[in-house]
Amino acid sequence: MPQVIPVRLQKLFNTIDACARCKAEKNPLRHVLGGGKFQNPKFCLLFINPTHKNQSSRQTYRGRRRYPFIGVRHLYKGLAEAGFVDRNLIEKMYRRGWQLEDEHRIEKSLRENGVYITNFVKCARSNPINPTKARMRESLPILAEELSILNPEYIITFGLLPLEVLADNSFRLKDILKTVKQNKYKPMLSIPLNGRRYKILPCYYPLGHGNPPKAQKILRHIKKRF
Repeated sequence: MPQVIPVRLQKLFNTIDACARCKAEKNPLRHVLGGGKFQNPKFCLLFINPTHKNQSSRQTYRGRRRYPFIGVRHLYKGLAEAGFVDRNLIEKMYRRGWQLEDEHRIEKSLRENGVYITNFVKCARSNPINPTKARMRESLPILAEELSILNPEYIITFGLLPLEVLADNSFRLKDILKTVKQNKYKPMLSIPLNGRRYKILPCYYPLGHGNPPKAQKILRHIKKRF
């Protein structure tokens, strides 16, 4: 059975959908919202921003929810291999192709594994260009409210952008990977967000222009240690 979205979170989603920027730009794509375990997830998986490749950003999508990476099987395959979603579910998805009902199956699996998945910026774009740090800082109040509602134990940031904006510092992911190899990998603290600092677990971006193999090493280490 699909879980009920908490009232406060639904109000936030409504606020996101009323985005003045998208209305002014006549953006034909819909916002992509968060999904998974809505209350006290162990892990909040934080990506950068959605694009048109996410099927649920399209006006023609008839699913119930707008999850990150709907239709992007490779992402969920990587998460399954690291233990964040059910491996059997993803293997079946690869054999038969993506189905509309898979959004419910993904939600259930994320919930059972204590995982919530979202984007830093919710506005979908027709190109894969990353938002600027200034644009991401504009989105911080929305993200801070989302995190306040969720109360995650850890935030896994994918790529440098979410990490550097949340921690307000510069990093090299190769240095972070080195700490995994040395068994010295540990959480970083975010800047204060609504009066709270969150524990950040940095990771490579697990698709395309990122580095999926190195992301897998870090994700497996996270699942084992935390």
